[in-house]
Amino acid sequence: MNSILRQQRRSSIAAAVVTILLGLFLAFWPGQSVSFLCMLLGAAIALTGVIYFVGWLARRKAGVPALFVLPGVVLFALGAWLMTSPASVVQLVQYIFGAVLIFHGIVDLQGALALMGQGYSRWWVDLLLAVLTLALGVLVVVNPFGTFAALMTLVGLSLVFDGVTDLVIIWRLSRAFKDV
Repeated sequence: MNSILRQQRRSSIAAAVVTILLGLFLAFWPGQSVSFLCMLLGAAIALTGVIYFVGWLARRKAGVPALFVLPGVVLFALGAWLMTSPASVVQLVQYIFGAVLIFHGIVDLQGALALMGQGYSRWWVDLLLAVLTLALGVLVVVNPFGTFAALMTLVGLSLVFDGVTDLVIIWRLSRAFKDV
């Protein structure tokens, strides 16, 4: 059980660090970052499509029907679209990052409630951080700013806040469970 908790803790720390780095990237380079992310994601999806296609080519002599190449074609087309039309994806970015923040806020809320259940004296600090993360997620989804650059800066700063608070909550949870 201890090894599972350690592994979960390590992966949570890694996710928090990636969230902070992504947030800094979005906050300081709002315009370029979305295009870069679309290119990166598009390339990864297109590559997955190519791998599907090559896999089908290698197995087609074994009687694998041509229908099995369809996911590869769809993934390649989606990846190519993302790489060539990042502007059309921009609207989705707002909702994706808003959903990520809301999800992290819910996870942080669960952590705060776990600390409360353990009788940790300052569990309310974690609750406050979780509620702020949830509020930032809702703010990103609603986007009262109007401009894309302002929205991406808010998303970036929100992700930095989320990553830092995740690290704080992970540290506090680790201490609370170590005391138990």
